[in-house]
Amino acid sequence: FDRNKIASGIVKSGAASDVAENVASQVESWAQTAAVAGVVRASDIRAKVLELLRAANPAVASSFEAYQKPVA
Repeated sequence: FDRNKIASGIVKSGAASDVAENVASQVESWAQTAAVAGVVRASDIRAKVLELLRAANPAVASSFEAYQKPVA
């Protein structure tokens, strides 16, 4: 789990840095309780980020959701 990676991705999607930090902080807190055997799946983290972004800024959430990680 990399909080800075989440915040950076949110900013790249068009959010202000304070919004990105707030969402990353909430995801970090959530991940501590959602972890099963110390593990949280990337897809679950992405879903939580989208849930929080939709509440904070739907346009940024759409941009974040549209991003697909390049396949190497």
